[in-house]
Amino acid sequence: MKSSSPKEMKTVEQKNDLLHKIGSYLEKNSPGMRVIKTALAVIICLVIEYYRGGSSPYNASIATIVCMQPTLKTSFQSAVDRTFGTIIAGIYAYVFAVLLGQTWGIQPANINFYLLVGLLSFPLMALMVIIKKPSSLAITAIVYLLIMLTITETDPLVYTFERVVATLIGIAVALFVNWLPPLNKIGKKKAEGNLETV
Repeated sequence: MKSSSPKEMKTVEQKNDLLHKIGSYLEKNSPGMRVIKTALAVIICLVIEYYRGGSSPYNASIATIVCMQPTLKTSFQSAVDRTFGTIIAGIYAYVFAVLLGQTWGIQPANINFYLLVGLLSFPLMALMVIIKKPSSLAITAIVYLLIMLTITETDPLVYTFERVVATLIGIAVALFVNWLPPLNKIGKKKAEGNLETV
């Protein structure tokens, strides 16, 4: 077996020392695991939406950002609340999309439409507080506005269904990424090293 020369050993030690220094620097100065997980979840959402042929990939991405929490347990509770809020918002937006556009003949993208959409956000948000789901309020309002402000001449039911499905995909991806054991192992290591984990 050939032994390494002192020069070769020194080169290997220098490389290992350099890699250790780079790794240590990145570990100490990297964003927290929540940021890393959120960015990964957004990438996954965009890939899913690309292959799914979704017309608005931002729906899933917004949902995954809003849903990502520091731990799996808090992400699960957030997912439950936000799923509930998404479904409520979808039903609410569908009803008012039909009423405003088809029943009352108010065309999207005019001042009357915008004023009504803004006014109608109040009862929806109030409903979430009344039914004691204030943690769902943000995603509920976001989904409602995304549906109402981007609705086109297409069938409101199909359009609403597509937006709700995309949002639910984002919620599911946030849960999946927050569950991933390798990321949690890294997060635990960072926490043990008293590094920022948010």
